[in-house]
Amino acid sequence: MDHMALLKKYIREKEDADIINRGYPFVTISRQAGAGGHALARDILWEMDNHAQNNELFQGWDLFDQTVCALVMQDPEVSASFDALVTEEYRSETSQFLYDMMTGRSQQYATYKRIFEIVRILATLGKAIIIGRAGVCVTHKMPHGIHIRLIASEESRIKTLMKEQNLGYDEARKFMQKSDRERERLIKDFFNKDINDPLLFDVTFNMDTQSTADLAAIIVQMIKLKAKKTH
Repeated sequence: MDHMALLKKYIREKEDADIINRGYPFVTISRQAGAGGHALARDILWEMDNHAQNNELFQGWDLFDQTVCALVMQDPEVSASFDALVTEEYRSETSQFLYDMMTGRSQQYATYKRIFEIVRILATLGKAIIIGRAGVCVTHKMPHGIHIRLIASEESRIKTLMKEQNLGYDEARKFMQKSDRERERLIKDFFNKDINDPLLFDVTFNMDTQSTADLAAIIVQMIKLKAKKTH
């Protein structure tokens, strides 16, 4: 049974009997807004395809970003905005407190707890590339993880966001700053960590000086080494 089928079954039945740790590696990608996390993930999967025919380790990998949010939205116990989850929008503690007082429920807290639960399941299953969603903190004690951080200059990130989001320069700059702030708050509020701390990650890549194709080849080698060390 693949990742998606298991997760849908888990959400539908609240039954985790099939969630078995098979000892496969997984990758988390944390990134500054516009630093190319999705482009790198796609190139990792493409690089894996080149190795998959003769190596079972690289067969059956999946990418999880918006997919995690879609799975959370299938849970009838969770009420949230899909757009907010996809863009990783996160309210500050103050604004969330006011929202909770008005609605009588801690919607954001419950939703993110559910996201973190699913991220841990994905990491347990292995063969998953998890983008964002506090993956590095949710899985930091799990031995099969490879934790990547992507950074880049503001100018290059703004140009990327202008293209990806179809925004003007000033709009892209505001989007970048807002996204970075909300990701920092999420990590701080739930885990009391600083997302900019390099010690959270196995490796940090400067995307101004590296291509995603070259980094994908490096990460595939890291996966091979991780698999050898944890078996």
